[in-house]
Amino acid sequence: MSEFVSPFFSIVIPTYNRATFIGATLDSVLAQTYEALEILVVDDGSQDNTAEVVAQYADPRLCYYPKENAERGVARNYGFVRAKGQYVLFLDSDDLFHAGHLATLHRKIEELEHPNFIATKYDFDRNGIRAPSDTAALAEGWYGLDTFVRGNALACNICVRRLNPGLHLFEEDRRYAAVEDWMFILENMQHDRVYLIDAVTLTMNDHDARSMRSDNAALVRRLQLALEWMRRRVVLTPPQRRTLTGRVYYLCAIHAYAAGHRAESLRYASHAVPHLPPRQAAVLLVRCAVGPAAVGWLKMQRA
Repeated sequence: MSEFVSPFFSIVIPTYNRATFIGATLDSVLAQTYEALEILVVDDGSQDNTAEVVAQYADPRLCYYPKENAERGVARNYGFVRAKGQYVLFLDSDDLFHAGHLATLHRKIEELEHPNFIATKYDFDRNGIRAPSDTAALAEGWYGLDTFVRGNALACNICVRRLNPGLHLFEEDRRYAAVEDWMFILENMQHDRVYLIDAVTLTMNDHDARSMRSDNAALVRRLQLALEWMRRRVVLTPPQRRTLTGRVYYLCAIHAYAAGHRAESLRYASHAVPHLPPRQAAVLLVRCAVGPAAVGWLKMQRA
């Protein structure tokens, strides 16, 4: 390891009971070809041996902050206010940087003369099988509020200029857990844009305990709460408001469907349909109407 220098990047890693994953995550950060970084692991009240795993890393760039559990929004903000880098990245403790992630960001940051928000593309790893994310279809360039009312394709993969006086940090109310990423990007894109680099430099671990998979019923409740929050906190044009509403209810329908609540998924789908493109609306209604068992049977017949 090279001699420690003042960090350009601060990587904030909130974690809760991810002892089996966080070692690989830290390895991926410490393997970066761009080395002017610091790592802030914010342990949000883990009950497993996360502390022992992190203690194995004797790197002066790594700081470990244990605290009482308060969910990811609080943990991310806790790390942000302690960060010293020019740019702050938020990395979940089960995801992986590719070796050139920070170098790719640094080159483009210098080229763009220090934007407030910048990101790269990412993919998913599901049991060793890689799959593209929704960022794959996006061209390189600037994206603003019109993009993010359609959903948050970036998830938490965003790099933030720390000394940005207009920055809104994450919502800390735990009722919005797992949706705070989308709320963060919407609130910040009211008066700004994020630059997306056309390079896949991060992999998200799509395991069953991931927050977007582990409790579909809870996520539906949180999405509905988040919609009301978004309507209050984000200034939207009527078309943006309709698009956002359609997307939230679309996601509610999908997650209710995944939880096996067919009648509920149809109800959410009916709220989404007036705000969706016709083809997407039709596919959603059919999917929710026939149910997961019938969809699985049809897939088997095609195999």
